[in-house]
Amino acid sequence: MTAWLSANVDLLGLAVNVAMLGVWIVYLQLLLNGYRRQRRSSILITRGAGSGLRSRCLVTNMSVEPIYVTSLIATMLSPEGHYEVALTDLRDLPEDLGADPRSTMAQGSLVTGQYIDLGHFDDLITLLGQDRPGAPTPNEVTKLELVVVALYGSSHRPVGAERHFALETRDGVVRIVPQSVETLQLRSRRARLKLRRQMARHM
Repeated sequence: MTAWLSANVDLLGLAVNVAMLGVWIVYLQLLLNGYRRQRRSSILITRGAGSGLRSRCLVTNMSVEPIYVTSLIATMLSPEGHYEVALTDLRDLPEDLGADPRSTMAQGSLVTGQYIDLGHFDDLITLLGQDRPGAPTPNEVTKLELVVVALYGSSHRPVGAERHFALETRDGVVRIVPQSVETLQLRSRRARLKLRRQMARHM
């Protein structure tokens, strides 16, 4: 009887230890997941203030830490092909950058929740094709693809985000229609290499 009780006590103690070990593993996994989420960038590219050509294009930092937007690369698609342009190289900036220099320059540092307003979609499309031979006219553009390139944390490698918008005519009115529910986050090694290649094309 004593041996049986001793064996059961040992088994109970082992079960408790295994259970405690499981709890600690789950706890450490939660901490690790939280740390990974904190280390990941999260950049939103959204359509705001309507759904037509006069709706606005916004880039928002939803990361835990600040990001620095270095480049905005747009690709206009038409039946004739595609045309890639670096938006940050297009604007002749005034000496007075106004109340929001980040939106004027289409680049700069953003803390959590801050955004860059790129302006109205129709003005953006017109600017992208302005004085560029071979670029599609605003009436020819069927899709607009936007890529945000940014620096995040202590990493020297860029991160980014990408979203595609279709220009669809409904009842005679052109609408800006997002092609995905979420903004695609570009964090993987392969995506970062692609970003670096895109940046190199516009240096």
